[in-house]
Amino acid sequence: MQLRNWISVIALAIVFGLSATVSHAQEAIGKATSVIPQAEGSHAGMLSGGSAVYSKETVRTGDSGKADLQFHDNSNLTVGPKSSVRLDKFVYDSNKSAGTIAIQATRGSFRFVTGSQGKGNVQVKTPYGTLGVRG
Repeated sequence: MQLRNWISVIALAIVFGLSATVSHAQEAIGKATSVIPQAEGSHAGMLSGGSAVYSKETVRTGDSGKADLQFHDNSNLTVGPKSSVRLDKFVYDSNKSAGTIAIQATRGSFRFVTGSQGKGNVQVKTPYGTLGVRG
């Protein structure tokens, strides 16, 4: 009788473990091209050159940190020191020249340069307001 209970508990744990793994499996929207001296992402932890970045990920830098990110459409985002930027949304279809990018800058500085989907919608949210750019 006890063996059957343990088997049920183990099977249930495996099901919950697999569902948690599947829900966190996302497709990367780009990568960190350089990180000086360090930055962290909310999904992957510490970032380094070549680290993948994901939609809904928050990138944070320290006092002297800087992270250069490049997205699949060749858009570039530089996150400056003492900054926190959330990569809210990234929609890109390589067969079209338009897409959607939304970021939320909650602290610090950043620089964003559009890539091949320059005719798409870009939305930048800050604590003071929202900037929307349509190509």
